[in-house]
Amino acid sequence: MRKVLLATTALVAMGGVSAASADISVSGGHELKYQTWGGAAAGAADNSNSISSSTSYKISASSVADNGMSMTGYTAQDGSSGAFDDYGFTISDDWGTIGVKGSESGDKFETNTDITDDEGYNGATATLDHHPTDSSVSGSDVSYLSPDMNGFQFSVGLADTGKKADRTAYGAQYKTSAGDASITIKYAADSTGDSASGAGDKSSASSMGLVVASGNLTLTVAQNDTNVDNDAEQYTAGSVAVAYKVSDVLTVEAYTGETEDDKDAGFEFKDTGYGLTYTVVSGLTASVTHNSWDWKDTGSAADSGTNTAVALNLSF
Repeated sequence: MRKVLLATTALVAMGGVSAASADISVSGGHELKYQTWGGAAAGAADNSNSISSSTSYKISASSVADNGMSMTGYTAQDGSSGAFDDYGFTISDDWGTIGVKGSESGDKFETNTDITDDEGYNGATATLDHHPTDSSVSGSDVSYLSPDMNGFQFSVGLADTGKKADRTAYGAQYKTSAGDASITIKYAADSTGDSASGAGDKSSASSMGLVVASGNLTLTVAQNDTNVDNDAEQYTAGSVAVAYKVSDVLTVEAYTGETEDDKDAGFEFKDTGYGLTYTVVSGLTASVTHNSWDWKDTGSAADSGTNTAVALNLSF
């Protein structure tokens, strides 16, 4: 992604840093996507395809203080509203990194296996919950990330829920090598107390992952658990993903996973997908993603279906 660097005297007035020590970069992207799908719960009159486009732009800043301390910040928009309502900043040194909002690291070591570009679920994302490839560990408002200590790192974070109990998050990872392979073991978790005294709605989530990379092949295995409403619902999700870099311009990916509820034998969510990403020219990629799923829950109409997405992505 090419970045435009700006260093002007205007930055001195705006940010209080010298133009010589501050870097401002602007990056962005656009996507054009076509999707077609079918599901068991879809009626004859339901739409079965869509054409959509989106945009995302990010303004980033960084500087290094006289004592070597580094500071970064950004603001961004993701195309849903057009507003630059995503932001974050970090302060880091030999002792580690403090991260705020979008730059937090409380959930840094979670593991997700939906590695294809554009999964879809018949437009029913509001009802198909607890995807087997997704971690439920939530981010933080502020976090601390340790420096890398011979392959080991950890993080802790805190989020204000606006209710009686705030959310805490933490995690760690260890990286090592075996021959030509790189091995990473990761763990992340969060915990949120009752929203009010005696509410009985505390929740927690955890994510364990193993990533093995050798040459052009990367294998990821994950288990993501979620406990809801004082353990009234206990979801366990296992999944695996494989990515292979065929060449400098072509990568293929595949994943599969399943979620079960230990408190409800009637809940089950299976999802399998595969896809490819092709670099047409620098800054322009084309991707194809296909996934199929089966979902059921006690008291709800079961659904199953397929989704195919074809997308063009520009990056600047």
